[in-house]
Amino acid sequence: MSVPPAGYDQDSYGFEAANMRYPNSLMTTYFNGCAGGQSEPCVVIFRDEEVVIEYTRKGQPSTYRGHLKDGIYSLRYWPEADGFVGEATLCAPEGNLMDGDWCEQEGGSKDVGTWEIELRR
Repeated sequence: MSVPPAGYDQDSYGFEAANMRYPNSLMTTYFNGCAGGQSEPCVVIFRDEEVVIEYTRKGQPSTYRGHLKDGIYSLRYWPEADGFVGEATLCAPEGNLMDGDWCEQEGGSKDVGTWEIELRR
């Protein structure tokens, strides 16, 4: 097997996939009905038509994964957890910016809002 060219990575399934990593990105989350936003660092990984967003909130790691269709990433919280549903959208990057909507439901509580990510290497 040949060595993948720069900008590509070989994943655990044994095939070459485009892999772009932005380990120093900044995510800002806005909650409907609240002024201002909450900013925190995140890692963004693009692989082919997939995006992975990793961050830490309240001391706990969080991950959203999604796939691109018609210029929009549809994401879900990963791994699935009993009693918790997290869904979000993000537009494909324009320059170094992405934005979209999110919704998280846990028990009888539902939070919704928007978010944006500034991609930083």
